[in-house]
Amino acid sequence: MTAGSGTQQVRKLGLVLGWTRPDPLWQGRQWRLLLRHEAELAAWRVPQARDLVELGYSPVLRLERTLEGARATFFVEGAIGARLLSHTRVSNDRDLSTAFQFSDELRAGWTWGDQGRHTAGLRFQHLSNLGIKEPNPGINFWQLYYRYRF
Repeated sequence: MTAGSGTQQVRKLGLVLGWTRPDPLWQGRQWRLLLRHEAELAAWRVPQARDLVELGYSPVLRLERTLEGARATFFVEGAIGARLLSHTRVSNDRDLSTAFQFSDELRAGWTWGDQGRHTAGLRFQHLSNLGIKEPNPGINFWQLYYRYRF
């Protein structure tokens, strides 16, 4: 996964463990709303500063629709979570100010295969301290991802 913010190019590699509530929060005729919990551990490769580690949790709301005859499901997701960073510097002239950050995410993608084992999607993530301390430059990540459910 690659991220960029201005002239800083941060590479992020992470492991996400998740579990989904068995029953939908809401079930319509074609759409349903699910609640998923995710814990993330990620390593950031920071070219102009010391590499850092991210630990976080996010509850994820997932709106999905199974496509008839295709054995695939389209989904959109949104999440607001918390992150803890090992330190805050991401370049010589850029500091995120606090190790505690909030994570806002939007995702869209497809799930397919036997019991929905395969997932591919696009994820936008914004990390920010919500003004706890200034400056609050935040950082954005665009990620293409593939997930396999065991």
